[in-house]
Amino acid sequence: MKKPDWIKKYKEPKTEIKWSNGHFYKYRVEYKYNKEKKRTDKITRKILGKVTEEGFFPSEKTGLKEVGAIDIKQYGAFKMFFDLLEEDIESLLALFDEKTSKLLLISAFMRWAHQAPIKRMPELYQQNYISEIWPLEQISAQSISAALKKVGGQRAKVVEWMRQKVEFSSSAQEFVMIDGTHISSASEQLNINCKGYNSSQSYDPQVNLIYIYSISMKQPVYYRMVNGNIIDLKSMKNCIDEIGLDKVCFVADKGFYSRENIELLQGHELQYIVPLKRNNGMIDFSLLAEEGFKHKLQYFIYYQRVIWYCQYESDGQTITTYLDEQLKVQEERDYLSRIVTHPESYTLDKFRTKINKFGTLSLISNFTEKTDAGQLYEVYKQRNEIEVLFAAYKGFLEADRTYMQDRLVMEGWLMANFIAMKVYYRLLQKLKNQDLVKKYSPMDLLEYAKGVSALKIKNEWRVSETTKKTQQLFAEIGIDYLKLKS
Repeated sequence: MKKPDWIKKYKEPKTEIKWSNGHFYKYRVEYKYNKEKKRTDKITRKILGKVTEEGFFPSEKTGLKEVGAIDIKQYGAFKMFFDLLEEDIESLLALFDEKTSKLLLISAFMRWAHQAPIKRMPELYQQNYISEIWPLEQISAQSISAALKKVGGQRAKVVEWMRQKVEFSSSAQEFVMIDGTHISSASEQLNINCKGYNSSQSYDPQVNLIYIYSISMKQPVYYRMVNGNIIDLKSMKNCIDEIGLDKVCFVADKGFYSRENIELLQGHELQYIVPLKRNNGMIDFSLLAEEGFKHKLQYFIYYQRVIWYCQYESDGQTITTYLDEQLKVQEERDYLSRIVTHPESYTLDKFRTKINKFGTLSLISNFTEKTDAGQLYEVYKQRNEIEVLFAAYKGFLEADRTYMQDRLVMEGWLMANFIAMKVYYRLLQKLKNQDLVKKYSPMDLLEYAKGVSALKIKNEWRVSETTKKTQQLFAEIGIDYLKLKS
């Protein structure tokens, strides 16, 4: 079979490309002089791998061994992580002594790329290209733990680094959201893991983890660990004071409202946005029942949808009630459909009592300056971002449980996880910017990245071949794998 022109770039000295069973394969060849025939014979040796228009794929059995002295290290995930963290590398390396800072970043990378516990990190370090960039002697689980303990014992430096990163972004404080989650811990030596109730109805020993998320920066900007038996609201004010932000908002879910909780928020001087359930007696739906009610309402546009709203006082609270007519039509249709499928629970009479409630959202808030109804609505709608953050923290990082026995090591561990979460969100934002988030998740991109290796052939490092699809995908998110990072 005639070889196509594109195959020429894969032909190297002492190699041969043959067509077999519908594919091209590269083989190692040798040339030996034949005394009897008085000519040089070509001797085909073992297979090196398969050749396609998209790339060369080494043979898993013999290809790499036949080329000679080749080292293989994982490269793609390392390249992606440090490209995404590029703006923070210099400041993180200057935060502690060189070895401590590098071990912190190595730990963050191992958490992000492999969800690895400390005991697996030394082995993964040797397998990864990061060991070529930062060659460290005697790296072990003990040295990593010691570095994390040093980080954990210098909370003031960590907080100052977080504060500077927020202050660097002029719009970062326009709206930031604060919330907490629980992390289970069975340690008998941690001293801050306590039995406490949480939204999962678990009373297991746990610690509480509080995060602050910046809407404008689209990433977490602060974290803090508190005792597991302390209610989040009692700790949030200290968090806000520690990071030094002015406009931090606690955005609650629909089950949070009670007079007691509002008093707690106000007592701790926390700014808040709290939604009310539609059956809350404080909400006044009478205006929406009037004919021509839109003449008495105002509106704004949210993602090409018209949102009507009105504001009024009830029980000492300022309530803003919103009406999304597209959502109203959808909810009405869903309810009427259930009258047919579930007549024991859904009736036309009940529908008529709810008709003015469909498509509505009612919020109370104590913001008073430069915050209009449209801003409140937008911030509330972005509450999902901080919920996604905790879901990613527990799912992507597999950090819903800890077995740490040392408080300071765990503090450093949380810093490594915090760095990993910043990288996660930067990757997520790249996918959103390119409208790829419906097709790919950050984990999908990470798995593609793990397929890219660094090969050391004849004392020279090269990036392994990748398919056109992978190259195009990485090009779209702005990561160039053709360049080796040095």
